[in-house]
Amino acid sequence: MKINLKNIYLVLLFLPLFFKAGVDQKLFLEKFNKADLKNKVRLVASVPYEDIKEIYPQIKDTLLKVKSLVYLRSQSKEAKFLFDKIEADIELYNQNYTKAIFILENGLRKHASNVNDSLICYSMLKDAFIRIRDINKAFEMHHLMETRWDRKNDTINISYGRPKSTLYNMLGLSDQAIIERWKEGEKDILNNDTSGLGNLYNDIGVFYNAKKNSDSAEYYFLKAKNLLIQRKVSKEKEAGHMFFLSLIDGNMALSYFNRGNVMDAIPLLKIDVYYSLKVNNFESAFNSYNLLGQCYIKQKQKQLAKNYLDSAQFLLNEKVKGIAPKLRLLLTWANYYNSTNDFSKSNQYYRQYLSINDSFQVLEKERQVKNQRVAISIEQAEAEMNEKDKLIELNKFEDAKQKTFRAYSLAGIIILLAIILLLVLNKYNARKREEQLYETNKQIGQKNEIIEQSLKEKEALIKEVHHRVKNNLQIISSMLSLQIGKVEDENTTTILKDAQQRINAISLTHQMLYQKDNISSISMGDYVETLVGQIEKTIFSNSIELIISIASRERKINIDSAVPLGLLINEILTNAYKHAFKENEKGKVSISLMNNDKESVLTISDNGKGLPDNFEKLNEKSMGMELINILASQLNADLKIESSKGTTFIIKIKF
Repeated sequence: MKINLKNIYLVLLFLPLFFKAGVDQKLFLEKFNKADLKNKVRLVASVPYEDIKEIYPQIKDTLLKVKSLVYLRSQSKEAKFLFDKIEADIELYNQNYTKAIFILENGLRKHASNVNDSLICYSMLKDAFIRIRDINKAFEMHHLMETRWDRKNDTINISYGRPKSTLYNMLGLSDQAIIERWKEGEKDILNNDTSGLGNLYNDIGVFYNAKKNSDSAEYYFLKAKNLLIQRKVSKEKEAGHMFFLSLIDGNMALSYFNRGNVMDAIPLLKIDVYYSLKVNNFESAFNSYNLLGQCYIKQKQKQLAKNYLDSAQFLLNEKVKGIAPKLRLLLTWANYYNSTNDFSKSNQYYRQYLSINDSFQVLEKERQVKNQRVAISIEQAEAEMNEKDKLIELNKFEDAKQKTFRAYSLAGIIILLAIILLLVLNKYNARKREEQLYETNKQIGQKNEIIEQSLKEKEALIKEVHHRVKNNLQIISSMLSLQIGKVEDENTTTILKDAQQRINAISLTHQMLYQKDNISSISMGDYVETLVGQIEKTIFSNSIELIISIASRERKINIDSAVPLGLLINEILTNAYKHAFKENEKGKVSISLMNNDKESVLTISDNGKGLPDNFEKLNEKSMGMELINILASQLNADLKIESSKGTTFIIKIKF
């Protein structure tokens, strides 16, 4: 089948209307309204929340009433488990993965009553852990599913999720992924399944792409494509077949891109986007849009690059979910604005990327503690299920025994024995409950101690990081001092001293962070006072009087604000010492810091000779003033310069 690239190109630049296939919502509402309470819950639990999210507000109140009745008047574990499944599915859709994990773990421990219920929880937990990129836990859920899969009821539709080979690849174990994928594909090879073989070869190519082994990747992509092109498909399956072929083209394009062969990658990516949108596979279309943007950036075709990145942004806003796609697109935007020399926007996108990525790394550590609890709960749930099976068998035996006993024993003896047995059991159970309560409280205390110790260790580690950064900066400063001593050129000496001053300003920030109890922020007033004192010692002058006025020390700033603030003060104060006064001329330099509810006002002034008349033109060429403006922008501060009876810099920092 020939593909008209011109038509594809038009589709790429102007997104088509999207059509969502799935549940007939009108028919679903009719069934829901006709069903009794129990079947209402079963009906909602049987479909993905994504398929009914538009009509969910119409059934939400009814479901809440049913849930209230179940928890108040019923002991039905089935109904409670179905509500767990519905709520977890909603949280997964809304990307509240930690909450979804909690709901599923609770349902597994308290409400799962058979292997099928457990497998549903494992499947959803596996998906949640993949979404938060905790692949080790996802692998653990996969293993639990493998060991129980043969025991499931085939009438229940349970998603197995990502195969083991894909999980290996996500862990970065591409070689192991390739070995595992060949094992998974043995059935397809034996049965000569063309579609299965094409999928196998495509996956092998993807794993080689992950290793940056383009030769092997392209070999398997071509092998998969040649195999699938020869396959005849019905008209109903043609769209899916063409999407599969275009997906292979997109994977091939990534291989070409990794080689630096952008020209060959572009047409393949356009084909991939066209057929991805045709079957509503928005994630695949997003990936190709993003890569097309990167291709045109490399070709310096900036408008085309922006068009495709805008399309990728649209899909990210409307159709594609997850942190990983957002991080990838932020990096591409940063690269695009860097190529257009819009460094402010490039820096903005890159800082967004770092902020999200850093936040995610912090959450990763918190999840490790939560995941340990989930693992313990899962093991407990399994033990409880096995115990339930034994109890069921024991109860059957006891029932038969009691019937025989009642038939051949006197009523009076039975009643007496029952009373005695009841008293003994009550006493035994009371003692056992006390022992269990004691053990539970003891375990909780131990876990609290472990968590508290872990938090202290993390705080010490962060302080150590700040300490080491400060030490490294001091080493750099010392090396610059040695270099200054060997340089004879005055201009070079001045440049090196300026660099040393800036490094010392950054070093002070880290020093104050690790010396304080609060490792995330420092007092703005203390920081300014200490920094100014440090600068004065370095460039001390007998003829210049330095006056510092700090109105308040309550306002705190973090390291992201402290570093540019320190560099800004260093730059202005150094310029004042160097340029504001004539040699040996008496003068004053004043620094004041005032705070109000919305902003801090930092004023640095001198009574020197002031700025020259042609300051505006000189400002355009001055690296020092350019640096001052950049640092003020990073602080989101308003900078005002006055030149009357000296020079005054007024910096208003908004909070």
